[in-house]
Amino acid sequence: MMQQKCPNIPTVFAGADVFITGGSGFMGKVLIEKLLRSCPQIARVFVLMRGKRGKSLDERLKTITDGVLFDVLKSKHPEALQKIHPIEGDCTRLKLGMSAESMERMSEVQFVFHAAASVRFDDPLKDAILINTRSTREVLDWAKTLRKLRAVVHISTTYCNPELMRVEEKIYPPKMDWREAIRMAESFDTAVLETVKEKLTQFAPNTYTYTKGLAEQICYEYRHDIPLVVFRPSIVTNSESEPLPGWVDNFNGPIGLLLGCASGVVRAGLLDLEKRINCIPVDVSIKAIIVAAWKRATLDEPGTLSVYNSAAEPEKTINYGTMLYDGKVLFDRTPLSNMLWAPGGTTTSNKYLFYLIFFCCQLLPAILVDALLRIAGKAPFLLKLNRKIFDAQVSLRYFMNNEWVFTNENFKELEYTLTNDDRKDFSTHYFVLGMMEYYESAILGGRRYLLKEPDENIADALKKYRRLRVLNFTLKCTLVFLAMYCMYSRYFV
Repeated sequence: MMQQKCPNIPTVFAGADVFITGGSGFMGKVLIEKLLRSCPQIARVFVLMRGKRGKSLDERLKTITDGVLFDVLKSKHPEALQKIHPIEGDCTRLKLGMSAESMERMSEVQFVFHAAASVRFDDPLKDAILINTRSTREVLDWAKTLRKLRAVVHISTTYCNPELMRVEEKIYPPKMDWREAIRMAESFDTAVLETVKEKLTQFAPNTYTYTKGLAEQICYEYRHDIPLVVFRPSIVTNSESEPLPGWVDNFNGPIGLLLGCASGVVRAGLLDLEKRINCIPVDVSIKAIIVAAWKRATLDEPGTLSVYNSAAEPEKTINYGTMLYDGKVLFDRTPLSNMLWAPGGTTTSNKYLFYLIFFCCQLLPAILVDALLRIAGKAPFLLKLNRKIFDAQVSLRYFMNNEWVFTNENFKELEYTLTNDDRKDFSTHYFVLGMMEYYESAILGGRRYLLKEPDENIADALKKYRRLRVLNFTLKCTLVFLAMYCMYSRYFV
């Protein structure tokens, strides 16, 4: 249990400088906002950002802070945004691409959060090693130079050992020496590494999980040199409650599948409906990351390496069949206004049957619609979109047709280490994941924040939805009639 003499979280972060990689990503944005909102006495938040042609770092930062995610913070503490300091750098480069001046400026940093990663499953092995593995070494080497360092949180993934169906909160044996992996990425070009990728990765399902696993090996070796924590989120999805219920900024995870089905575009699914999906709300995971950093700085013994599986317990998960059914029920209430067709479709775990269904139900209609758009003088888009959907489903097949159990005793223990004062703002306890209330909030969040559809158009969307259902039913009846007529004409006349 918590030692009451231990200072609370805002006190520990008061006056502290913080460094964050991946600050422009989904979790990085929420982490920045939460630190500024709930630790108001924090000194500075340095955010590593890659320079882009024609856009300054301040302009890139403004694009992030202008988002609705920061509206609550701006209404309560608008001056807090002045504490964010962009640092030019690049996680694919040595020393993170940071200048000597930048490193000197950040010499007082006490907390480091390494959230940068490429989550693309189809990255070439060379690129994945450089950004997901080598960058971890570069962060930790730089962290060793910080004389006031109190905690480093390396954000990994519960799927970095995807061949294990039960994953405990520990570092698993390496599949390859991380030094050798980095040496090969630095020495060989992309084409050479791709030819031996399957052998090197031991047929891992993708380069993302493989290189994140290598990064954990680096953390294990550095555990005696710096105060380190490995934090593994499962599938991170819409916020549960703060700062905005249902907030999300990408189509990854279940919300992408649900919105794709609701739009009428996704009509073939390569997944096993009986398998359970493990999701964690982004705000719950971010609070746990901050608590883990605080705990490492105040309670953990030197030289220890705590591993946290930020994942839902089995009773807080649902299978894909239930999720899609709940989604259909909810979209009957709050459909999308930009539906292309009435929602519906077929799922299978057989990839060959999926190819056939996808060709008939998605590819052929996409070719037809794009042809009509060309005739009308408009830009075609559906065939290109379906190509992306197909690639995404194939790359996710391993994860949508398997089921994992993640032990999370360390993660749950974070709740009990909190002081009474901290529970209001940093409690990691949650109730609703896997229930209709959460998915209703998530779907509304997808409408508002991803598709930019205001709640005011739900009534009009319902009218369109009913019309499309009638058209869909009429089309099916017509096709069945034509098929029966052809059979009758051929065999009975």
